[in-house]
Amino acid sequence: MAMYPTRYADPFDRLVDSVLGGRAANGNSLMRAPETDVVETEREIRVVTEMPGLKRENIEIDVENNVLTIRGEKRAERTEGEQGKWHLAERRWGTFARSFVLPRDVDAENIQASFDDGVLTVTVPKSEKARRRRIEVGAGTSVMNGDGTHAHVGAGTDAGNG
Repeated sequence: MAMYPTRYADPFDRLVDSVLGGRAANGNSLMRAPETDVVETEREIRVVTEMPGLKRENIEIDVENNVLTIRGEKRAERTEGEQGKWHLAERRWGTFARSFVLPRDVDAENIQASFDDGVLTVTVPKSEKARRRRIEVGAGTSVMNGDGTHAHVGAGTDAGNG
């Protein structure tokens, strides 16, 4: 029984494959970058990436100049002849890299990553400077001094004599 499904759901994939012949410049097979969610909370930024079929040892994460890069490799598991004749092979294999520019005020020294059931979660804590703070509103007028501190000026006082 012969099966002839449409190979490309995405026209961009068809273009890349036709130009590069399904191979990257280094000769490795191309793999589509995995789907990723980036979520920001008050204390952290979480990068959650689906990586079904990858093994923990085939994932590399690094940060340089506030750019978080996730790389991975999914190795081919099929060989013609040994496991029979292939009629359909849609699962992708090869290497990928995905980069994300982080805000300046993150704590790069304390980034953590976990990999569970094919989902990679990278947690990037924000530095204290980047966290939102509540500012109390006081009575009178607040004036910024040259040294970065605030001076409160009440009714009937002069900012210079405060």
